[in-house]
Amino acid sequence: MSESVKREVIAIISVVLITIIGKMIHMERQGLFYAAISAVILTSVDFKDLLKKSKERLIGTIIGGIIGVILSYLDINDIYVIIIGEILVIFICEKILKIPSAIASIVFLVIIYGVPSSEPYIYGLKRVLDTTFGILMTVFVTYTGEKLKFF
Repeated sequence: MSESVKREVIAIISVVLITIIGKMIHMERQGLFYAAISAVILTSVDFKDLLKKSKERLIGTIIGGIIGVILSYLDINDIYVIIIGEILVIFICEKILKIPSAIASIVFLVIIYGVPSSEPYIYGLKRVLDTTFGILMTVFVTYTGEKLKFF
């Protein structure tokens, strides 16, 4: 089996498990969406590479979530919130933590543009939990596949 086919099989199994388990625990559709995105983005055959990417994605999600939630409470023009937020996200991720800032930027923008104005902290927390669920499922599928010599 080629490496690309292995990655696709891992992604499919991860998304199916996310959907089944997510429905069993009554996850919202939006939560399933973010968990599934995590699985598809992280899909990798090499387990060590997957762990590194998973850690970076989780940290990026948390950074973007925290900055998005904090700035969503500011009563200033959206353009200033976006400028301040993106500068903070890129600086913290790229310069301080030395991780890619793309995921953090996406989470930040999802919160700024998609958050219900009444409860941004709950929305941010849900996105972090959804992403964590997707990461855990992908790590589980990849690890199990390697141990059973399936992939």
